[in-house]
Amino acid sequence: MFQTEGFKVMKGLTDGLVQRQQILSNNLANIGTENYVRQDLDFSQVLSGLKSGASSMDEGNESLLANARYRDNSKPMTLESEMSKLYDNHLRYTLMVKSISHHFEHMKKALEVRAS
Repeated sequence: MFQTEGFKVMKGLTDGLVQRQQILSNNLANIGTENYVRQDLDFSQVLSGLKSGASSMDEGNESLLANARYRDNSKPMTLESEMSKLYDNHLRYTLMVKSISHHFEHMKKALEVRAS
């Protein structure tokens, strides 16, 4: 039941959002640190890896997420930009949790129909 491709992708994206929250929090914690380079997670790379099946549920998504992590030297880090990214990540996480909840509701209804 939990080995479907859709569920694997949802789990992988949720894992990515959790890791991105940690990365962005680390960026905020180091905002005043000299020579600190902000980090982030490339979700297009995470999604491509999940779609291609590069990471199985048995192994987890650690290697896929590690490969999607990158250092961003493009702009100076500001409190406002990092807080904005944290809020964006929070919204994406909330949407993903609702999507997973919706997925389980559908499975529950299917089981109820099958049982009757």
